[in-house]
Amino acid sequence: LASTAETTTGTSAAKAVTPDGLAGSVVFGTRYVQMVVANFTADIAEGNGKFYFHVPAGLNGMDLVEVHAKVITVGSGSTVDVQIHNLTDGSDMLSTSLTIDNGELDSKDAGTAAVINASEDDVVTNDVIRIDVDGNGGDSTIAKGLIVTLGFRIP
Repeated sequence: LASTAETTTGTSAAKAVTPDGLAGSVVFGTRYVQMVVANFTADIAEGNGKFYFHVPAGLNGMDLVEVHAKVITVGSGSTVDVQIHNLTDGSDMLSTSLTIDNGELDSKDAGTAAVINASEDDVVTNDVIRIDVDGNGGDSTIAKGLIVTLGFRIP
């Protein structure tokens, strides 16, 4: 039987894929949601509820496993700071916020990586996920255009 890694990379033509191997695959088991939180030419506004996402039945029982943020135009003077909040449960899904460092375009190289709270990472049908912006990346120049991507997988 193919391992999760072999399922993801497709490295064997002679092995069968199990349901668990498929569900655990980064490529085939992860479902992504991408949200345009701020229009591409607009300054990022701080505050709670800058975007809302309704969890469909296809994500029922999945866990948040990946988070990423990207701006179109860098800010100057501070970080972009994003929190993922499950409005239905009344809880933050990140124990360490998702950040984009000063002068950077995305969160992939953040000095402090986002941490998903394992106690608050699950979603069910009809949950409402809220995107909160706690920092807009600019003391002198505000960052523009914010895209947030979330990845969900069966635990």
